[in-house]
Amino acid sequence: MKILVLGASGRTGSIFTRKALEEGHMVTAYVRNPDKTVELLGEHQNLMIVPGALNDAERLATISSGQDVMVSILGQKATVREFLSTTFMQKRLPLIMDSVVGAGVKHCVIMSAYGVGDTLRSASFFMRVGCKIMMRSIFTDRAKADAMVAKYQPYISRVHPGLLTDKPGKGGVKVFDVASVARVPGIPMIAREDVADALLSIAGNPLNAGTDFLVTIDDVVLRAT
Repeated sequence: MKILVLGASGRTGSIFTRKALEEGHMVTAYVRNPDKTVELLGEHQNLMIVPGALNDAERLATISSGQDVMVSILGQKATVREFLSTTFMQKRLPLIMDSVVGAGVKHCVIMSAYGVGDTLRSASFFMRVGCKIMMRSIFTDRAKADAMVAKYQPYISRVHPGLLTDKPGKGGVKVFDVASVARVPGIPMIAREDVADALLSIAGNPLNAGTDFLVTIDDVVLRAT
């Protein structure tokens, strides 16, 4: 599988990239700082590191051509400014989708977060409080960005993990169609390593395009069929 990765030098993105390479996939990492990425990931025969900016539509489209799937693991830095007000994803996601889908990529996996948009409906009281107060700016930005690329929904798999941790993965990650989840108890937490496994699994099946997923290691309450 040929995978274009955005955010390959991030904490979750670097784990995902290493796992993809270990499984024998061809990975193209489109990054702002190639030196940092080489230092972080090292060199690999199946890894191509391409420098570029997310607002360079032409370059992004060129590098997207021939890819089987695009995986975006972009995120904001945890600064006071970002928590107060941000339009990070609103400025980037529409251009990314225009460029990538326009180049012929039919499956785009985008890491979001549990609590963004309609996923908040199944959250516990304490999770709702955290999302609406502490994460309000970042989650609102993501929800608005999602609305801006609604026309590309048939090509998108959004992945909604709980609160990310840097602890070792526990394995046994569970992936649910968001529409099937009625309630998620407590405040779900999950290791980045487990999320990377889920991202790779979802990216590996083009039939997942068009579906939003909850990723967790905890039990959830499913809707009655």
